[in-house]
Amino acid sequence: MDISKPIKYRGLDINGVTLQTGRTLSGIAVESVDYSSIDTVGYTEKRAGSDGMHASDVYLGGRIVDMGGHIYASSLNEAFDFLHVMRATFSPTSAYQQSPGDRGFLPLEFQQGTNDVGSFPGDLDEGGTLPPGIVPLYMNVRPMDSLKFSIQRDRQDNSRAVKPRPTAIPWATRLLAKDPRVYIDPPQTEDLAGGPHAATDAYAINRGDYETPLNIILNMTAATAGSFHITGFGGVDMTIKIEAKANTVYRWFGDDRVLMTQDVSGGVTTRPYVLRMDLVSFIGLNRKPMVPASINMVNGEFQTKYTYSSTVVLGPTSRLFWNEAFA
Repeated sequence: MDISKPIKYRGLDINGVTLQTGRTLSGIAVESVDYSSIDTVGYTEKRAGSDGMHASDVYLGGRIVDMGGHIYASSLNEAFDFLHVMRATFSPTSAYQQSPGDRGFLPLEFQQGTNDVGSFPGDLDEGGTLPPGIVPLYMNVRPMDSLKFSIQRDRQDNSRAVKPRPTAIPWATRLLAKDPRVYIDPPQTEDLAGGPHAATDAYAINRGDYETPLNIILNMTAATAGSFHITGFGGVDMTIKIEAKANTVYRWFGDDRVLMTQDVSGGVTTRPYVLRMDLVSFIGLNRKPMVPASINMVNGEFQTKYTYSSTVVLGPTSRLFWNEAFA
C-alpha cells in the first residue's frame, strides 16, 4: 500500500490532507499501515499429522490490517467534525448495517506502483485518470473495534500566534479482512450473452500471486430448459442445469461455493436468492473452480485455459467474472 496515494474506505478519503492558507493542514492522513499478518490454517490441528488432508486443507485465514494517522484541521471545531466522521466510518455496527449481505466487509481501496507497465498500462487511453504503472487494489475489511484516538493539549493550543504543533488528533484502527486476498480492481470478465454456445476456448487472466474464485451469472430471459458446462480451472468439470423458467438468474458464488437462483421478473431487488445446489453437478473430485495465480514457481503464466458451452440462449449480463488477487 502506497500511503502517498489516495486511500478510501466506505466513501471517505482517509488519506487526503490538503494545505490551506497559512500553511495549515486540513484533512485525514494515513501515516502507518501493516497488513502483513495472516493466519495460515491447516495441518496444525491435533490429528493433522496422521489424518493429513482429511483433517484440514491448507489455506490462508483472516488478515489483520492495522492503520494509524492524524486528523489535521485549521480549528478545533473542524478537527472534532473530522473525528465524528471517522468514528462513524470505522464503526463495526455501522459497517454491518451498510451491507448486511457482505457481513460488513467493505472495500478498503488503495494503490501501489509497479515497474511492470506492460501488465498495468493504466487507463489514460480510455479517458480515465490512472497512469501507467499503477495497480488499483482493494481489500474487503470490517473494523474489529471502535476507532482509537488521543486528545492532546499541545495539539489543541490556539492561544499563541506560533503554535508548537498543528491542530491534530492521532487515530488508529484495527480491521479484519476475513478473506485474505488483496484484489485488483476492476474484475476480469468473460461475456456469455447469446448462444447457444458450442464448446468455446477462453483464457482467464490472474496477474496476482494467489488463486482467486470464479463467479458465474447466467441470466435466463426465456423459459428454455438446458444446461451450461465449463471445464478447466485446475481440472473442474462443472454443469449448471437450466430450468424452463423465464426471468431467472443463476448465480454461482465462487467464494462460498454455492449456486443460487433469483426470480427477477419484478426487478432484481424484489425477490431473494434461493439456494439450489441440486442444479449444479461436478465430475471428478475438484468442486472448487479457481483461477490459478500467475506469479508463482508452478506455471509462471498470466493466463489459464478453460472451455465453456451452453445449450440455451443466455440473456444480457450473463458472464464469468473473477478478481485477480494477491495473498
